[in-house]
Amino acid sequence: MSKIKLEGFKYVSYLIGAMEKPIEGDDGGDKRKDIEKELLVRLVYPINPVQLEKFKININTEKAKIQMAEMLKNKRFSEFKDFSRLIWKGKYLIDKKYGLIHIPGDIDYVRMSDWITCVYNKGDKPCGTYGESFMSFEHDIPIYLITDVTEEEENEEIPKSFLQSIYGSGGGVFRNLGEYLNFIENKYQITIEK
Repeated sequence: MSKIKLEGFKYVSYLIGAMEKPIEGDDGGDKRKDIEKELLVRLVYPINPVQLEKFKININTEKAKIQMAEMLKNKRFSEFKDFSRLIWKGKYLIDKKYGLIHIPGDIDYVRMSDWITCVYNKGDKPCGTYGESFMSFEHDIPIYLITDVTEEEENEEIPKSFLQSIYGSGGGVFRNLGEYLNFIENKYQITIEK
């Protein structure tokens, strides 16, 4: 069962993968859509950073990429540091009704998860994905990689340290969404809810 309790869900999985430089040229949202839909019908809550980023930094991922590049170009390192801390550590707000509220950051998302789901398409250039995978490895949270990279290409295409964190965490590599879904259904005794 999940480390956190989300009403109506049995498990939680953080959806990691390239957002800054995905091969699709977007913010990484398209590659997460089908996975998110499939996890929801299996009562697995998908933490989708593409959708949640705006709550931490008040802008969407596309605008954030532009803003971060400008900060670095203009050597506004203090501002870049503060922005980065919001992404990774989240923030606290005081709400009149509920009091102190924590908006989770990427570090929280890893710790909240029963397992990590990563999509890595051939040509992706992940960044934070590597940090999240190492954190998962450190906390013994399995990482399941869904990739279009073939077994023959894997040695050249996927960094070895990334594969170390995947296999070292007790996770594995799947060549398509169907393989992954079949695996989690069996391992976690998940059924499709109608």
